[in-house]
Amino acid sequence: MKKINPVYKYILTLFSMLRSNIRDYGMYIALGVIFITFAIMTNGVFLGPINFTNLLNQTAYVSVLAVGMTLVIVTRQIDLSVGFLGAFLGAFIVVAIENQNISVPVALVLGLIITVVVGIIKGFFVAHIKVPSFVVTLAGMFLFKGLLMLKTNNRTIPTSHEFFNKIGIGYLNSFKIGGLDILTLLIGIALAVLVVIISSMKRNKNKSLGIPIESFPLFFTKLLMLLIIILFITHNLASFKGISFLLMITVVVVIVYYFFTTQTVLGRRIYAVGGNPEAAELSGISVEKIIIIVFVSMGVLALISGVMYASMLQNTSPNHGPFWELYAIAAAYIGGTSANGGIGKVVNAVIGSIVIMSLKNGMALSAVNANIEPIVLGSVLLLAVVFDIYTRNVRSVDLVGMHYAKKTYHDEYIRAKKRYGQAKQALDYAKKSNHKIIESEYDYTSALGDYNRIRDKIRGAKESDYLAILR
Repeated sequence: MKKINPVYKYILTLFSMLRSNIRDYGMYIALGVIFITFAIMTNGVFLGPINFTNLLNQTAYVSVLAVGMTLVIVTRQIDLSVGFLGAFLGAFIVVAIENQNISVPVALVLGLIITVVVGIIKGFFVAHIKVPSFVVTLAGMFLFKGLLMLKTNNRTIPTSHEFFNKIGIGYLNSFKIGGLDILTLLIGIALAVLVVIISSMKRNKNKSLGIPIESFPLFFTKLLMLLIIILFITHNLASFKGISFLLMITVVVVIVYYFFTTQTVLGRRIYAVGGNPEAAELSGISVEKIIIIVFVSMGVLALISGVMYASMLQNTSPNHGPFWELYAIAAAYIGGTSANGGIGKVVNAVIGSIVIMSLKNGMALSAVNANIEPIVLGSVLLLAVVFDIYTRNVRSVDLVGMHYAKKTYHDEYIRAKKRYGQAKQALDYAKKSNHKIIESEYDYTSALGDYNRIRDKIRGAKESDYLAILR
């Protein structure tokens, strides 16, 4: 059998990767489409340095909430209180520092104590008392909305402290050369080099351990795309004001939670509880403790988010909080977190939050009717859940192997398909004429079985199966 054309083989291999990992790559493709669409609609303004930097800053507080919400949903729970909880904690910190002259460290510690206690209480009601999390957190939403109004006395309280100014409108900039912030460029270049080193080391390690690795052209393509994204973001940030403290906080939160969920025993236990709570309990994992920890974690991130939002707007207000929890939930689902629990990645949740805020930002820049915005967001959320359902059991494919298999089994496949079609027509005729139905059903079942077997051979084919006969 003749070898496939190298270019065509590369294309098939690339599509094999996308199809086999569609759950992970689907949202990135969607985000790319959104970026390109709004860039065209706004004549490039959407992806310009100023708007792109502002977009990342506006997304920061949603991303932090989405990270925590991912773990909540992974454990098959929900938290509707985080919006007003975050707004209340932000107001608590602002009032303590601005009006009560409490130092920043003390105010933050007091806010942390409050949110930990609240997380323990919510987790206790859900895990121990067995009250549905929807009910517990819905009650919390009303409770913290009232506490927010009491804390702010139903008025907007501006912030002037250096702490809030630094977080909300501060940038990690140094000096510019040619209109580009040098520190941002150095960080971006260092990150790009680090990505190349880590990716290469991981590939070489897997190869030495005998773990299957992707072909070099495919590895190079993925690495090149990642580097292009990193350098694009770096250039845009460096062209404006550099890296904001809002973005830095978000990156730190994501790194910490990525390490926590992928490299620690506690992180693996959270996913075990979400995958099968009964089996987790029987294996010695305390489901009750895990759920309490998850709600405490969500509260801590709500505190961080509330402070970020108040700092960004330079005030706290009784109007803060609405829809925060819905954006976080939507971001988690759009990021691929399963509604059935046990599946979800914090990095993907951040991508989900960027999708949501990009839609809001892009429609505003494009002068789209504001009344259409919630319709679009709702449609995207629904499509994300449908996408999750239909890609949950997607099996990996090797399109190169399928190409060789189609050539190998071509005649057999044609015969099986023809026989199946004839048997189906014969069965339909037998049912209409009420004659030889049993014999026709037997022939149809036999033909269908042969057709499915040959089709499964083609679908399950691997390139390695044909290496010995290729020339």
